[in-house]
Amino acid sequence: MVNAIAVVALVALAAGGHGQPGTAAQSGTPADRQAISQIRNQEIASFSSGDVEQLLSLCTDDLVLMPPNEPTLVGKDAVRAWARAMYQEFKIQGSYTSTADLRVVGDWAFERMSFKLTLTPVGGGAAMEDVGKGFHVYRREGGAWKIALDIWNSDTPVAVAR
Repeated sequence: MVNAIAVVALVALAAGGHGQPGTAAQSGTPADRQAISQIRNQEIASFSSGDVEQLLSLCTDDLVLMPPNEPTLVGKDAVRAWARAMYQEFKIQGSYTSTADLRVVGDWAFERMSFKLTLTPVGGGAAMEDVGKGFHVYRREGGAWKIALDIWNSDTPVAVAR
């Protein structure tokens, strides 16, 4: 499944060309773009609220999640366990700061975005802020768009011990 998603994503992005840096390339109908925008907004709201089940309701059953510096998670059960553990450690606030290159190809859509996150330790301590970029693959199931693949990583350099 993951290999099929990667191939479709690369073909869709290559076929659509690339817009100028900083411009949002779009395809698909206005209804598709609006539905995908709603899913993206609900996803970050659910992520920020800590509502794991609401977050998972926006995703396909075979969801693939690729968080930074961690192994790939496949399926809702794996993502549920990961998210619950994350929320035991941190209160998370996030927002998407831009989206670009939304491509819709049949029942698949591909989107590149950037984000800002604030992670506040539940047990106390200083909040950590991060900015980065990500990639969503959406799949239409029964007429509704769902997140099938979510990849993100940080733009913040990793601290190196010296």
